[in-house]
Amino acid sequence: MYVPNIAWAAGLLGIVISVAALAAPPRPHAVRQNALPDTNAISPEMVNAGRRVFHGSGSCAACHGMNLEGGPIAPTLKSHAWKDAKGGDLAAIYYVITHGVSGTAMVAHPGGIGDGDAARVATYIWSVGHRGAKP
Repeated sequence: MYVPNIAWAAGLLGIVISVAALAAPPRPHAVRQNALPDTNAISPEMVNAGRRVFHGSGSCAACHGMNLEGGPIAPTLKSHAWKDAKGGDLAAIYYVITHGVSGTAMVAHPGGIGDGDAARVATYIWSVGHRGAKP
């Protein structure tokens, strides 16, 4: 009687699952309900907290510039025609920070920041482009 190699079958199943996961398109606006603030409730303190992470542990300024002006590695984060964070929407910016951008230097959770700090950075970036907050 033939008994299949279980390790081989499990490996094949893993490949099938991985391919299926890749086929599913990402949902850029699928964000936990309480992860992001209501844009009407963003305070200067929230913007400052995001600015500190952007220039500190998130290491975002290294590629996006001290004033969010962009550079040879990364685009501006000031108001512009957004390519990856469609429309510069707060949830879309948060999605890029937490998921990265394939084929670019933008990694998920830059500097190893968690979801809370990612929300702070997204709030800061959004506020610069939509509310004229200081970069």
